[in-house]
Amino acid sequence: MRSLWLLLALVLGTNARCQDLLTARAKAWLDTLTSPAFDGRGYVNDGDHRAAEWIAQQFQRFGLQPVKQDYFQPFQFNVNSFPDSVKVRIDGKILRPGIDFLVDPESGKAQGAYALVHIAPDDLHTPERRRMTMGVLAGKAACVHWPATKNADTLRVYRQWERDLMHQVPVIKAVPKLIWSVAQEALPFPLIEVAAEALADSSALVELQVVNKLLSRRPARNVLGMVKGKGSKWVMVGAHYDHLGRMGPDALFPGANDNASGTAMLLSLAEHFGKKGNKPRHNLLFVAFAGEEAGLLGSQWCATDRPIDWKELRMMINLDILGTGDDGIMVVNATAQPRAFDQLVAINGSKGYLKEVKARGPACNSDHCPFVQRGVPAIYIYTLGGVAHYHDVMDRAETLPLTEFADLHALLRDFIQAWK
Repeated sequence: MRSLWLLLALVLGTNARCQDLLTARAKAWLDTLTSPAFDGRGYVNDGDHRAAEWIAQQFQRFGLQPVKQDYFQPFQFNVNSFPDSVKVRIDGKILRPGIDFLVDPESGKAQGAYALVHIAPDDLHTPERRRMTMGVLAGKAACVHWPATKNADTLRVYRQWERDLMHQVPVIKAVPKLIWSVAQEALPFPLIEVAAEALADSSALVELQVVNKLLSRRPARNVLGMVKGKGSKWVMVGAHYDHLGRMGPDALFPGANDNASGTAMLLSLAEHFGKKGNKPRHNLLFVAFAGEEAGLLGSQWCATDRPIDWKELRMMINLDILGTGDDGIMVVNATAQPRAFDQLVAINGSKGYLKEVKARGPACNSDHCPFVQRGVPAIYIYTLGGVAHYHDVMDRAETLPLTEFADLHALLRDFIQAWK
């Protein structure tokens, strides 16, 4: 009996050390992907290009084979960027980029001092009021005040008004949280989103230095690697590696949770199945997508370009935002793929990996969507609980715990190996 307990303790200790090692490797990858050297894996300083090269190097090191002549699947798209310093002052107070303000991703140029004209919905509701308002705004900046709402139709109207104004003048608005994104076009003038505490109803003057650069047909690359399995069918594992990059040299968006964490899981699974002793049931296609933040562009191109026959693809697993897991995971498209969801639940129940595996219906909110639209079985997994930084400068590696990274890795590994 004593020998049995010693053996059990040895096995448990070995498992714990393996989990610690796996998480430590993921943290190292996370540190690399979010480092200033990759410039937020965006479009200023070509950070996304360097990230693609690095991921391809890891695929090669793990023993993955290229699908075609190399590991890359190139495509192009337009993207608006902000390579130079962006400066904003309101009533003489200097605002900090990324902390006190953001430029809307569709912003154009503006330089100089502008008197603020405060406007509300009533100032734009009718053609007559709009003409009067535009007359007052000439040579000034619009400070818009929209009533708080969650109504999608109303929010679309507000957004259209903002875009209409950006064709004429700079626009300023207060927001409860600074969340950035990427745009494929640029309007003539900028919109500045300001933290609520930095803008008052009495604010009278804004000083702007905003220079954008619209990059036309900018090259981007998905990174693809494959592992041959025992059969002829395929399973795809995907995660986008791109993020928002830089808003000038002063605001870096590291993108730790979104989606260096998913990229780290992709690498972790690729390394596992790339080992000779871990031959999978199906052929595995690992894809690190570019252009997700600009509108799922990399996955759209992959789904269109078809590196393999989609009829042979049994499942696409999309990994996006995997840095926590305190409250388990969410499986998007679970209701459309009940067999896959039930198998995840069953494996988790028997092994006790995660607190909970939750189901959500279809949603076109990440890189699984273009494949679902083409009839490919697909699910999207993200973690629940813990830190909630998203599309901001605080989404950093040092604050991302990777709480359940090793357990989720084990669940995905078991699922991939068992899927028929």
